[in-house]
Amino acid sequence: MLNAWMSWMPSWQSSLMPPSPSAPAPSCQWLDEAMRHAELGALLAAPLGTTLLAPTDAALEAAGVQPTAMAPDALQRWLLAHLTLASPQEDGLLPLLNGSLLRRAEQGPGWVDAEGQVVRLLGRPQWRQQLRVQAIDRPIAAARQTVWQRVSGDPTLARLAGAMERCGLHHLLGCGGPFTLFAPSEAGLARAAARLGLGHAALWQDTERLRALLLNHIVPGRWASSELPWPGRLRTLGDGELHLEALGRLRSGDLSLPLARGSDQPCSNGLLHRLPEALLPPAD
Repeated sequence: MLNAWMSWMPSWQSSLMPPSPSAPAPSCQWLDEAMRHAELGALLAAPLGTTLLAPTDAALEAAGVQPTAMAPDALQRWLLAHLTLASPQEDGLLPLLNGSLLRRAEQGPGWVDAEGQVVRLLGRPQWRQQLRVQAIDRPIAAARQTVWQRVSGDPTLARLAGAMERCGLHHLLGCGGPFTLFAPSEAGLARAAARLGLGHAALWQDTERLRALLLNHIVPGRWASSELPWPGRLRTLGDGELHLEALGRLRSGDLSLPLARGSDQPCSNGLLHRLPEALLPPAD
């Protein structure tokens, strides 16, 4: 299959983009040798519609990345972080074959990778049998931080980080996973005690109750917002259920909550979503 891959694969420099009087076609000459080295021809030949987001030669040089200098297994992982079954031209999320995500940039064109870097598409995609090749202006960064590192390093989640440490859940969110965390805002977590009919100090000092509350914000697996079962339910680590409503909202007591801005943050061991309030059991 690898030989078949190489037999129909033409020169990348001349075929990634059609010639333009205003700009030369992006060059991805690294790709031929990288495919041979990684032995991924069989994977890339199917399924129909697979897109390779290919950094240009100039982008790799600027980033100091040399794909062909990587060990074959490391190169395979790196290439999987640049492959998707979705269309980069569509809105929403772009799931990658390594389990990570690209999110649409909030300002300007492009996608945002796991480390917050904007990745821009260059020109139109070109078909190579089943493979669609889309030139991009930089390598895609893989998620390096765990869910716990994301939480503990974010000053807007300081109250949540303190609660997680108090209950010993920081060890859980720092291990292999994968886990999806629905993180309430600082104000939302502060309001949780009153919504439960407790004083803030009473909830904070009741470690078992606080731990049970926090565990119901953690779901096993890596659940992007586009993949959550709307409407439906998911079992949480607190042995409760996450109630998902139509139109992308979550039930919390008598409230119906949307995911907040900053959701779908990829982590090395899962995914982080944002909520305006803490999740409480649905009201009867």
